Order: sequence, then C-alpha cells, then structure tokens
Amino acid sequence: MDQSGHPCRRHPLLVRSVSRLQKYSNQQNENKCPEGRWRSIYMLSQRSIRISTFALLAGTAVSTAALAEDVTDIAEEIVVTATRYEKPLSRVGSSIEVLSEMDIQNRQNYFVQDILQSVPGLSLNGNGSFGGSSSIRIRGASSEQTVILIDGVQANDVSTPGGSYDFSNLEANGIERIEVLKGPQSILYGSDAIGGVINIITREGAEGFGGSLTAEGGSYNTWRGTGQILGGSDRLKFSLGISGIDSDGISKADENDGNTEADGYWNYTLRGKVNAEIAPDFDTELVARYAKSRNEYDSWGPADGDEVGYTEEFLIGGKWFYDLDDGKFRNTFSANYSETDRENFSNGVQSYLAEGTRWNADYFGVYEIDPSLTLSFGAQHEETAAETVTDEKFNIDSLVGEVSWQGLGGLTLTAGLRYDDHNRYGDTTTPRLTASYYMADSGTKVFANWGEGFKAPSVFQLTYICTFCGLSEPNLGLQPEESEGWEIGIEQNLLEDRLFVAATWFHQDIDNMIDFSYTAGYDNIARVETQGLELRLDAQVLDTLRLSANYTWTDATDGETGEQLVRVPEHMIFGQLEWEAVEGLYLALSITHNSEETDPYAPPVDAWSRVDFRAKYQVTDSIELFGRVDNVLDEEYQQVSGYGTPDRSFYLGVRTGF
Repeated sequence: MDQSGHPCRRHPLLVRSVSRLQKYSNQQNENKCPEGRWRSIYMLSQRSIRISTFALLAGTAVSTAALAEDVTDIAEEIVVTATRYEKPLSRVGSSIEVLSEMDIQNRQNYFVQDILQSVPGLSLNGNGSFGGSSSIRIRGASSEQTVILIDGVQANDVSTPGGSYDFSNLEANGIERIEVLKGPQSILYGSDAIGGVINIITREGAEGFGGSLTAEGGSYNTWRGTGQILGGSDRLKFSLGISGIDSDGISKADENDGNTEADGYWNYTLRGKVNAEIAPDFDTELVARYAKSRNEYDSWGPADGDEVGYTEEFLIGGKWFYDLDDGKFRNTFSANYSETDRENFSNGVQSYLAEGTRWNADYFGVYEIDPSLTLSFGAQHEETAAETVTDEKFNIDSLVGEVSWQGLGGLTLTAGLRYDDHNRYGDTTTPRLTASYYMADSGTKVFANWGEGFKAPSVFQLTYICTFCGLSEPNLGLQPEESEGWEIGIEQNLLEDRLFVAATWFHQDIDNMIDFSYTAGYDNIARVETQGLELRLDAQVLDTLRLSANYTWTDATDGETGEQLVRVPEHMIFGQLEWEAVEGLYLALSITHNSEETDPYAPPVDAWSRVDFRAKYQVTDSIELFGRVDNVLDEEYQQVSGYGTPDRSFYLGVRTGF
C-alpha cells in the first residue's frame, strides 16, 4: 500500500517509451511505493538512455561496465514483442532473442541480415552480396512465413509470389534494438507469423540536441556515410537519420565459376521518429522510412549478364497512446502504410515491374484487472493490394484476446485466442498457451508454450492463372497454410549474473503448404515437419573479456518425401570473443559455421565456416576509429548454389559526435 492506502501497482511494464516509464516511476516514488521492480526497470531504461546517447554523441567506446551489462539478466531484461507490451524476460513464456544497440554497433555490419546471423535458429540465404536478394529463415520456416516489423509497421513485400521480405536493402544505421520472437505467433501478429516475428526498433529522440557523422570505406571500392540528429524537450522528442552506401561489389554469379564482371550497388535510406506527450495520459508516436537502391545482378544460370534492379521502400505509421483508470487501462491506436516498388531491366529493356501496398488500422488494449491478472485485447483491419498483379484488393478483419495470470510467486500463465476473417477464403481461429516459472533465488527460468499459426495466400497466389497448364481462372479454393508448434526451454543465470546459459527444444508441423501445381496453379499440396535444439552461452570471463556462443540443430523435412528441407542447414554455430585490451580499445573475433544445405535446382551447397575480426578505438570523447576484416581466412563459400560471397575484405571508418 502507498501512503494513501491504495495498492501499489506491480506491473510497470506497459509503458511505451522511456519518457513514460520515467513518469510512471516518478508517480510511484511520490506515493512511497516499494521500489523493487519499478527501480530495476527504471534504472535499466536509464542505462539504455546513457548508452544510446553516449554512443550517438561521443562515438561508441566500450567500457568494462558496458561489456559486463551485455550478459543477459533474466530478471531485468525487458521485451515487448512477446505480448505487445513491456514485460520482463522472467515473465515471458516464449523463446525470444534481443540484439541491443551496442550489439549492433559492435558488429559494424552495413545490413541487418548479416547481424541476424548471430541469432540461434536463424539462417541466411543470399544471391550474392551487395544487393543480392536474400531471405532469413527462422527454425526452417521461410521468410514468407515470418513477419518483419520496422517500428511496428509490417514491411513484408505484398507483391512477391509468397509475400516475403527481401533483407538485402535493410540498412542497420539508427537501429536501437532488434527482438526476434520464434515459433507460431499468429495470435498477436496474424498472417505470415508461422515462423516468428523480427521486430526492428529505431532510436528515439532525447532531451537536448546532438548528432553524429560516420564515414567509412574499404574493399570493392565500397564507401558508406551516415548522419543522425536527435533532440527535444521533456514532452517532444525527435530522431532523424540518413545513410548511403556505394560499392563496385562482387560478381553475383560466383567468380570461381568463371564470372568476372563485378555487379555494383548503391542504396540510400532516410528515417525519422517523433514522440510527443500531448497530455499527462495521452502520447503519440510518428515514424517514417524511405529507402531506394540500385542493384546490378547476373543472368539465370547464374552467369554474367547485364541485369539491373531498382527498389523503393516506403513506410509511415502513427500510434496514439491513451491511459485510463490511473494507468491501469492502457490503449494504443495505430494506423500505418507500407509500399514496395520494384523494377528490373535486362539489357536496358524493362523485364519486371511490381508494386505492393499494405494498409493497417489497429487497436490494442491492456487492462490490469488486479495485480495478478492482466487482460489484453484488440481489433485489426488490414488491406493488401498489388496493382501490377491485379486490381482486386484483399482484406483481413481480426479480433484477439489474451489473459495473463501471475498470482503464484514466479509463475506466469497466458492463454489467448485470435479470430481472422479473410474476404476471399473465409475465417481462421488460432490459439496460444504459454507458461513460465522464474526462481529468483537460483536465477532459473523454465518455460513452455503451444500455439497455432496461419499464413493467408498472397495476392499473387490468389490471382495467378496458369495458362500454360490449360487453366482459365485462379484456384478459388486456395486455403491458408496452418501450423502447430510447441517448445520447452530453460534459462539460467549463474556466478552473480556473470554467466547465462539456455537450452530450448522446439517442434512445429506446417500443413496446407502452398506450392505450385500444374493442375491448379497454386494449391495446398505441401507439408513440413521441423524439430530442433538451440543452445546458448553468454559469459563474462573477466571484467574486460566476454565470450558468447550458440548452437542450433534443425531437423526440417518435407512431409511428403521425407527429405531434408531445401536451404535449411542442419547445424549452425556462432561464437564470439570480445576483449577490452586497454581502456577505449575494443577487439572482437567471431566465427560463423553453416552446415551443408540442399538446393532445389543444383547440387548441395557445401558447409562453410567464416572468421571475422572487429576493432574500434575511442580517440577522444567525440571521435572514434573503427574497422573490421570480414572473412579473415579467405574462405570460398556459397549461401545459394552458384552465387558467390566476398573474399577477405577490409573496412575502416571514423565516427564523430557533436
């Protein structure tokens, strides 16, 4: 109880921004509530502000404290993607991985796809570097079965045959956090969330004014520059960023097969985010992102050819947060729009044109019935269109509800249900159950979950007429893909939180998989069975030395043939050693291993291992030098049969803050 006799709130986890978190924390302190969780969460968020602002304004020097903070703390780590509201990892019954801003900056990669390779369960397939089309699989589920969110706006390309997202143009500049939620997640994220959700959150503004500039260059005549500014007051904050990259590139078709022509690439990206407190219980957030790229690529074979592709991506979204009943009833209204336009040319003649749009309106509410019981619920309307495919538009109307109970010590249980109504194929219902139990004394968390997922047929699949098959209309009986999955895991903090270990077993069956058929065009004819094991270790060996590693075993088979699923490695390993050699000097050595993969049109792709090196040095409070060596051992390898990857390459850059 506080001094007024009112119960102290025990769920300060539903705040949408650091500024609101600080406000709620201050309210609790004024009421003289026990600090406990409030203080730990507030201090964690304040720590994030300090790291973020320091990284932006004065470079990204790594201190001993910063290295130590990177080890996962089950009790204090806060995630949002698992429930669509802030919750400590100790109360989450799903498998979720977090990449912090420090993780992203330390990797120095230009593109998000390369950073995600360090996450257990995720595999990358790319048709050559520097703009070659690429996809990310989660536990064997294709990129068509994964929802990609950028500041809450779904970015999947509606115009592609399966509705997948091409990661090749997603720049890493300005990203504050990436959360990867694995397994069927349709209950909260609807169609496409069979494999999971990748939630990319860009940097918010902060009080005051500052910014940073970076310039770097390296192998293959590659040049990159970025600029960022952020600022604001206690009620209005903004963050703006720009980045550009230009490279002569490598031959998309592997040079070892006699292809010598380099395929160039350029990309520039603009982004912005504004957060405003309109009234004490009414906030808003506006986000926008625009990216344009030019990508030279090779002809079918693959072999050298005069092929060029242009891509434009645009998204814009708004959120409005309104709290009632002293913050116990939190409401979020959102509306967003995304568009992807692609145009290809072969020998100077247009060979492909695609345009896809997605419009979404959403309400999501969270009501704290009492300190142990929370109800979340929402409604959504989504409309998708691809004018280059058909004039017809498709929409889905959805209702969702989930209850969370945590009235028995460290036990948290959730149960939820979602209903979707598609204007072409009808309705679908998807449930989910989760459980987690956290033992604070021992730092142990065990969790389990079961859920179902679905993927609506894409615009292309719903309208495709296979004329050479003798058909005169699309398959009007096409149904959504359906999945059922479960997982069980354990996470453990040891040695005063200097060591974190985790193990997760997962299983998923996907039925009614949509594939091409000569009798129907596209039909529900395929089935996939997936199971596997993920292991993770994160150790603060010394105050200046950190070791992290993970291993994934995936058994993904075609349910019809019993053969290994194409382009899914059975074994994946990532390991990294980080060292603060002297004050201000950060060094990192990592290894990535990918086992053999089958290919639908060629012999299997051989297993490969790549070693990378990273370094950065804080010259002054506002100047930082950084550099990296990719593929230190000059490994010759492919991610997709016939497409090459860069040889040993070197990059050097400077960052300055103001």
